[in-house]
Amino acid sequence: MTGQINEAQWYIAREGKQHGPLTDVEMRTFVAHSYLRPSDLIWRAGMPDWLPAPTVFPAVFQPAGAGMAQPQPAQAPQTQTSNPQANPAYAGTDGSTQQTDFDGSDGAQGKPRRSLVRQAGLAAVVLSLISGVGLGLTIYREPLMRLLPGQRSAQTAVKAQEQAKPAEQAKPQAETSTAAITPVPPPAPAPVPAEGSPTDIKLQKIPLWGLIKSQYPEWYGTQISGAEKLVAEKKPDIEVAGYLAQGLVALRRQNADKALAASPEQLKKMAGAFLENLKALKTVSVGACYGFISKGENSPGVIELLQNPENATAFNAQASAIFEAAVEGGKTPSKHEAAGKGDYELLIKELGKLGWKDEDLQVFSNPRLLAKREPGQVCQMVQDWFSAHLAIQDAPAQDRLLFETLKPVVQG
Repeated sequence: MTGQINEAQWYIAREGKQHGPLTDVEMRTFVAHSYLRPSDLIWRAGMPDWLPAPTVFPAVFQPAGAGMAQPQPAQAPQTQTSNPQANPAYAGTDGSTQQTDFDGSDGAQGKPRRSLVRQAGLAAVVLSLISGVGLGLTIYREPLMRLLPGQRSAQTAVKAQEQAKPAEQAKPQAETSTAAITPVPPPAPAPVPAEGSPTDIKLQKIPLWGLIKSQYPEWYGTQISGAEKLVAEKKPDIEVAGYLAQGLVALRRQNADKALAASPEQLKKMAGAFLENLKALKTVSVGACYGFISKGENSPGVIELLQNPENATAFNAQASAIFEAAVEGGKTPSKHEAAGKGDYELLIKELGKLGWKDEDLQVFSNPRLLAKREPGQVCQMVQDWFSAHLAIQDAPAQDRLLFETLKPVVQG
């Protein structure tokens, strides 16, 4: 009881619905994991009224930097002649060192060396680290359940039961109830209608948003209502675009398993759309490409594009491919096997055709080394990675490799 009195009680108002109380730990989790939306309102004891989330936590809604370490000045990579012992992948079977091409064979067999195959497998993991999937963040179930549409937390259910009791039964509980020591926030503002609103009309001219509205109508209505509220408050276009981008991230993550259960043809379509989006972003700027790799839809470059979503053709195509896959995977799920040694041998050969050397794979499979590469190099390496997957002629092997590589793209 004493802990409840001393610990801050936070409340969140979203689309006119009030959620809480949340403890300091729970609120910090929401902030750290980017669960807050720009349109959310925040209140805690001591505040005169509800305040917008960007006002209470301004750092959360500022344009974020790259998820990886900040790019360092370009350095000449160490070659085999400068430090032969530093690169175990160059070691010959007799312990000597030798310089080889990336398709470097292991003697007469003509197969890539075991170390290269292992690094190719590690590279898929590195993609997860780049896009933030490999952080293993802890999720607090109770506060999350309060904010999920159609879900009620255990605490909310108990309160509802207490409210349903007759007055004479509920009165004795008042003296020991936590409600007696919990501050009561002001009423939350009502949501703004979505159907037929200017934002709805604008987005429905874009196939991506037409697909989302037809398949996820409840989510769409809530999201557009939030966007309209920001517009009514005369928030800048970039803040509205950021709100829509955050919503897309959440919807994609909710449907990631379904998208990854789509057919091999749909996985290939997703990979191709991701590659084309990277190319399109790179024509805008290297920073836009690199930012998307490290931050996804929340990157400043994408948010800037979403200020005029009708012009974000490649981005819309990629997002459409993911949600089309989610619809298909939800109706007729396909089973995909994990990639094996032979699959990565095929991938290594395709990367070799694109000019990759041993050192490139070592860099791409090591987050610390990759973070030292210039953003333009990282963008090109990720493009090569997907191009090599799509060039593989063995359909089952390609499917296994794409399934592994697309996980961070869809889940991150």
